[in-house]
Amino acid sequence: MSFQTQFFPIASNIPGGGGDMTALALLLQTDRYNNLQDQVRGEFDDMQKRNDWLKTANSALAALRANRPANDKAIAEYGTFLDAQGNTQNVHKWMLAQNIPIEQLKGDTAGVQSEFDAAASNLKARIDTTNNESQMALIRLQSLMDKLNHCVELASNLLSKDGKAKENIIGNIR
Repeated sequence: MSFQTQFFPIASNIPGGGGDMTALALLLQTDRYNNLQDQVRGEFDDMQKRNDWLKTANSALAALRANRPANDKAIAEYGTFLDAQGNTQNVHKWMLAQNIPIEQLKGDTAGVQSEFDAAASNLKARIDTTNNESQMALIRLQSLMDKLNHCVELASNLLSKDGKAKENIIGNIR
């Protein structure tokens, strides 16, 4: 049973702007829950995009390593790789599109060993930065999940106390 179906019907029975405090508190908790749930969904979407980017970046890094020339004099193409969606990407073009510095020899998509090393170093730095962002996102997500659980707990406590109060009133009437 979802939070809304469990708690919202009670809170929505507030007569014409009035109502008891429990119903008003539940209405506020329902709104808070919905807002937090939207934020959690947004964090999950961002995490998925970040994970896809990391998967793609690691594939590009592997292609750089695989295509790296064996000596300083040799020139090699940066190569291609499969991104997170399974599409073939050109390493050079992808890195330029991601604003990751990559050398190019005479306007070509090829380089010498030192250029491959520099490109790999730049890509590793961006991967590290993105991993750090992922760690911060996990902390934000944990905080949002804690708030979401607290919201449900508070609503549950409100209902429990309201039910006990009503039982006491009915018991006193008898």
